[in-house]
Parts: sequence; C-alpha cells; structure tokens
Amino acid sequence: LQGFRETAPLQLSQNKQHIHRQQSVSQPVFTCGGNFTGDTGLIGSQGYPGVYPPNNKCVWRITVPQGRVVSLLFRALDLESDSLCRYDFVDVYDGHINGQRLGRFCGTAKPGALVTNGNKMQVVMVSDANTAGSGFLAVYSAIHPNERGDRYCGGHLDKPSGMIKTPNWPDKDYPAGVTCSWHIVAPQDQIIELKFEKFDVERDSYCRYDHVAVFNGGEMNESRKIGKFCGDSPPMPIYSDGNHLFIVFLSDLSLSADGFIGHYRFKSRSLSTASAPLTPMSTIPPTTPPAGLCKQKCKRTGTIESHYCSSNFVITATLISAAMRDHSVLATFSILHLYKEGSLAIQQAGKTMSTKVRVLCKKCPLVRRGLNYIVMGQTDEQGQGIVSPHNFVMAFKTKKQRDLGVLKNIRC
Repeated sequence: LQGFRETAPLQLSQNKQHIHRQQSVSQPVFTCGGNFTGDTGLIGSQGYPGVYPPNNKCVWRITVPQGRVVSLLFRALDLESDSLCRYDFVDVYDGHINGQRLGRFCGTAKPGALVTNGNKMQVVMVSDANTAGSGFLAVYSAIHPNERGDRYCGGHLDKPSGMIKTPNWPDKDYPAGVTCSWHIVAPQDQIIELKFEKFDVERDSYCRYDHVAVFNGGEMNESRKIGKFCGDSPPMPIYSDGNHLFIVFLSDLSLSADGFIGHYRFKSRSLSTASAPLTPMSTIPPTTPPAGLCKQKCKRTGTIESHYCSSNFVITATLISAAMRDHSVLATFSILHLYKEGSLAIQQAGKTMSTKVRVLCKKCPLVRRGLNYIVMGQTDEQGQGIVSPHNFVMAFKTKKQRDLGVLKNIRC
C-alpha cells in the first residue's frame, strides 16, 4: 500500500503529460506564416480555429523534395465573402518569388487541389480592418508531376478525348485571380483537335486581361503560340501541329464572365476529312486533280493594280498552316494588313486576325509556314477566300512591307 501511494502521484503526472501531448498533436498552434518543408504538412490561418486577426498579412512558403510538385487541399475555408475577394482572401502561388497566382479564395466554398509546376508554393493570407470567420486550414503534400486527382482546374490529359472548362462552370461566373493550365498529350502519330462549345471571357481589344492562350508543345512558348482569345465568340477549331497542346486560362482581379467549356480529341495525322488538317504542303505527294482544277502555277501576269481591282479581297499575311483537302489546299493565314476586305470571313481574337483561304492551284508558292505573302483573290458564299490560277500570290519579306503602300493608293 505504501508503495502504491508513492507511485500513484508519479503515474498521475505521467498521464497528465500524455493527455497534454495528445491535445498538442490534435490541436496544433497556427502562427502567422512560416517556412515548411517535407513530404506533407498542415498550415492554417493565425489562431485557427479562432477568428483570424484584422489588418494582417501572413506568408507561408512550402518546399517539397526535388522532382515532386506541391498539392494544396483546403480542409476548411471561412473568410469574409466577396465576389472578387477584395477584402479578406488567400492567394496561392506557383513558386516563392514572382510566381503565377493559381487562385484567390474567400468565403466558405473550398476549391479542389491546387497543384504547382515545380517543388515550391507560396500561400498568402490578407485581412482588412473588418474580419469575419475562422480563416483556413489546408494540408500540403508532395506528389509526382501529372499525378491524377481532384484538381481545382487544369491538369495533364492523355485520354483520346476529354473536356476542359473554367472553374464554377456552368453554375456561375469563373472566379477572379485564377490561372489554369492544361497539357494535352496524344500518341506520337496523332494530333489534337480542340473545339470550344461555349465561350465567354471578358472582352478586350487586345485580350490583355482575362484570356485563353493556346500553344503548340507542352509549355508556354511565345514562338509557338497558336492564338490568344477572349470575348464571347468561340474561337475556330484549333489543331496542334504535333502531339502536344498547352492551354492556359488566366483571369485578373476585376471583371469575370460565364467562362468556357471545350472538348478535345485525338486525330490521326493521315485522316483526309475536311475537319482536320493533313499533310503539310511541303510534303504533299503528287495527285491528279479532278477536272476543273488547274495544273499550273497561279499566274502573276498583269500589274498589281489590275489584280487588285479584279480581286474581292487583298491581304498581306503570314502562313500559319496549310493542308491538302479535297484536291485543293486549305491555308490559314494570320493577317498583317487588310487592304481590301470584301466579304472575306475573318476570325478576330484581340489584335490578332486570321482567315482561311482555299488554294485551287497546286503549285502556288504557299509552301512554307511562317513566311509572309501578298494574297489577292475571291470569296465564296460563306466568305471563305478562294485563290485560283488567275489570282495573285507572292511571298515578301517584312522589311518590304513599306513598299506595299502603293496598294493603299490604287483607285479602281
């Protein structure tokens, strides 16, 4: 009994310490920001689950092992609500310094996992003078690049067909301050077709604010950009020139809109339907055209003035793509200058204008993508440009653009 009385206080003290340790593990103390490393961890707003303090800014920097990327999943979110998150908010960035904002969040709606492209992430929480709520609780983890999971937006897509859409679609407008990127990868012998079913992104003449940018390849590369799109008109169908396509959607911290939904599918490079681009012009094999199509070069006899006056449209443009379809060549041009529009159908996305022209003569000089051309021709009932043997096509160098000023002064 005496031994029991002597050991009982010690056991009681040990039990209290054990309970205290359990409470410490289950209820960690969250401070204002910090540096976090390792494969996984928990971050939360200062004092969570108590009300977060006013007039505060906290920064959390997360670093996971090299070769992995960071995935952040909100377990709880309770900040002052505002449609543009202008007052209290949590910003999540890809990287530590000058990183792309992945999203801005407030209110109580938890997003899906936010995933970086590298092994670093920065989380910033800002509160104004009037606070409301318990803040946030989030778990970060190191995952393999392209690992599948429930993402807020974007991701790695390699199935034969699929869908991309803005966050909140179709229930409400896309959020402000978000960046989504999709990397679509097809088998080596296939290309990717992307069509937008619905499209409504904040309009701007130069798509400087909210926009969708599409690139050939697996990353943002201005030299391989297919186009930059905004407004409420769906872009024309987009085709990759290889088996990779990279799509980026970005919204700023002001106006938003309905957003978009698009569908992609893989297509064989050898298809010969009118719905897909085929062999580049430089590798088109000789074929026998049907009766009525020329077998000669497009003539450039006569003066520029005479061709100008007899043509329905006149443009200078850069050849983007060209493919054999129905024994003619369908060429897509990015317009440099529009001298004579006529009824030519023009697709405009910001400051970029493009058009499709069907070339009926097989030996026109439209053989190299990226070169500039003067194109004069007619249009059909649908507004598509037609270049026939008696029309005018000629390559020119950018520095000669000034010499084309004569076209502006032609009076027919």
